[in-house]
Amino acid sequence: MVCMRTKLALIVIVILAFGFVVTLASGFYKQNLSTLGVSKIGYGFPLSWHGQSWVVYPNMPIVAWFSWESFLVDIAFWSLVVTIVVAIAFRWFKAGHSDN
Repeated sequence: MVCMRTKLALIVIVILAFGFVVTLASGFYKQNLSTLGVSKIGYGFPLSWHGQSWVVYPNMPIVAWFSWESFLVDIAFWSLVVTIVVAIAFRWFKAGHSDN
């Protein structure tokens, strides 16, 4: 018999894993974050956690960047979305099959 604490820990791990996978998939979402004089492309949604930037000037290097803070916030965001979807689906499924 699995205790309730173990079940809860497993559910949290699975939800965070799904949030991590969705965050990685959001890396295909491209955002133009350019400002005056600096071209910047960001990847990730809702926050850009990876990207490239360069100053609009001949022969200037392209700088790649990665933001751990934005990456972790995206994981938390997508984990919350997954939790809400699973909770709604569970309640809908439970309500639809309660008459059996």
